[in-house]
Amino acid sequence: MDAIAPTHGEPAPLHPLIGRVRELIARREAHAARTVVLLPFAHLIPLARAAWAAQLPTGFAPRFETSMTWSLSASFVPADSDLAFDMGRDLLTARALLEQAGLASRADLLAGRVVQAAWQLAPAAAAVMPAARPAWAARARQAIAAGFDAPVLAMERAVAGVALEWAAVSSYAGDALLEGELAPALDLLVVVEGLRPEPFAAALASLLAGKAVSVPLAGKAVSVPLAGEAPPGAIRLHEAADPADEAERAAACVLRHIQAGRVPVALPAVDRLLTRRIRALLDVRGAGIRDETGWKLSTTRAAAHLMLALRACAWNASADAVIDWIKHAPAVPSHLALALERAVRKAGLRDWRGLRSSDLGDGPRLQSLLEQVNGWRDRLQRVRSLPQWLADLRGLLQETGQWPRLAGDAAGARLIAALRLDEGAQAEFQQLPQAARRFGLADFSAWAGDTLEADSFVPQPAGQEQVVSLPFNQLLGRPFAALVLAGCDELRLPPAPEPAGVWTPAQRLAL
Repeated sequence: MDAIAPTHGEPAPLHPLIGRVRELIARREAHAARTVVLLPFAHLIPLARAAWAAQLPTGFAPRFETSMTWSLSASFVPADSDLAFDMGRDLLTARALLEQAGLASRADLLAGRVVQAAWQLAPAAAAVMPAARPAWAARARQAIAAGFDAPVLAMERAVAGVALEWAAVSSYAGDALLEGELAPALDLLVVVEGLRPEPFAAALASLLAGKAVSVPLAGKAVSVPLAGEAPPGAIRLHEAADPADEAERAAACVLRHIQAGRVPVALPAVDRLLTRRIRALLDVRGAGIRDETGWKLSTTRAAAHLMLALRACAWNASADAVIDWIKHAPAVPSHLALALERAVRKAGLRDWRGLRSSDLGDGPRLQSLLEQVNGWRDRLQRVRSLPQWLADLRGLLQETGQWPRLAGDAAGARLIAALRLDEGAQAEFQQLPQAARRFGLADFSAWAGDTLEADSFVPQPAGQEQVVSLPFNQLLGRPFAALVLAGCDELRLPPAPEPAGVWTPAQRLAL
């Protein structure tokens, strides 16, 4: 799909909304400084502020917030067992809860699934007054029991049950708003409706009763011509023969908009593989692209190097894994790493632990390197607490020369923050009872891998962008000159997206 934004005196996307807010403030005789406009997405906040400043450059302005930004303004600190919405920490809590539920033998398998299920339940639980959550949980237990009553769904029932109890007993940042004295502090709450209802915003509106108003954020309907050049503000559809043709057609549409001066062009990532193909074609032609979708931290080069070190330190590590690690360790001279690799290949060894000094000949430097590598590996063999794991892993990365590369790379810096590898950062885990359990290398590697899999890395823009690749829902309210939406078919862009999680439709209604 190829769309051109309106150009003939049409207002910016949020200007009609700001006009509506101004009307509501005037009609209800509210003060702008005592008005909160609750937006559905955080990316709309700076756009709404700019639209207000354009209409009223002087005087007071309302607070533009989302449910999350408004809740976090209360400086909430989760308790030890609360949902923290941080995978590294929540994995520890989920494992402890599974052990308490008698599922210790399945904790490694189920911990990540419990975290995901609890995160899906959290918006519904957070929208319930804290005093009413036990009653909400009681109704939810009945829904779970009815939906997962078959014997083959025993694991799903266990995951859902632990996640429900966790979500029900957790405190949330929004509790300060639900339990606080909102009404005296506000004259007006304007809830801007997004793509779907938001439970917490609805709870706030109900709490404030006559001081809350809901307004839609919706654009005009547009025609969809199937052929020919579309007028400004309309849409063109392109039929592609196969994925390669689709990528080429989409890239051609983007380049046509750039050549016509319609920038920036929005390129939503409906299909990530297709978007990568389009980006490759645009990169070859020198288009300036800003990526707002990012990618999983686990797929970055920094994460690959870290997990390579952990795999190489396993007691049963293959010779290939250890050699690969050594070749990527700056502390090992490249010629020595290659010489060691030749000796291992000549000996025909599959497992590193089978390598002996006699396999290396009389070379003293290779003998010394073997001792150094085995010393590095031995350091990660014993069990220890998570904070000690993090300190020892940081020390190993520093000795092998990998730490400066991680710290000097944007994705590596994000990895260090996600795993709390910085000196002193693991103090948070030292205060958590669930982090005191002793981890083996396999347990720690699984925890690190799951944490990196759940985190994302979004690179900083390198310069002036002509194309913006972004999540589909973040198109809402953005002032793009044109849109190229690749992947408009019944498989990748269905009329109703499948919600995440294992919940049945009946359970979703009840929860």
